Amino acid sequence: MPTLTEVMTAFPVHVDEKDSIAACAEVMKEHHCHHLPVLRGHEPVGVLSTREIELARQPGTRTADLVDLTAGDLCRQFDSVDLHTRLDVVLDNMADQGEDAVLVMRQGRMAGILTSQDVCRSYAAWLKDHYLPTDDPEIA
Repeated sequence: MPTLTEVMTAFPVHVDEKDSIAACAEVMKEHHCHHLPVLRGHEPVGVLSTREIELARQPGTRTADLVDLTAGDLCRQFDSVDLHTRLDVVLDNMADQGEDAVLVMRQGRMAGILTSQDVCRSYAAWLKDHYLPTDDPEIA
């Protein structure tokens, strides 16, 4: 079974809870990610996703309101797991809770993030390894 460390994003890019939503959106765009851990100093306080930013930008929201919003205002509470938790247990919990990301902790400090995108990439690689022929010259 793959370990959590094989699938997660280690030491992910993150933002401070006081960073503006515009700055967070730019970080996501620059790093091609959909989830950002939100920190207060070195302590995680939540996870911000493109979904929360898109919801904040829905019609009816005044532009002035968006300018004042910070990562801390929009981030949601997060589930966290210990780095040594079995991957199948983490995935079952994510599915049961309807979560698309969990923070991975090691000795009380953030070590990474596991997102649905990480899991999809890992599963796609597994499917290719197990079901595509390795002697096919078309496969590069």
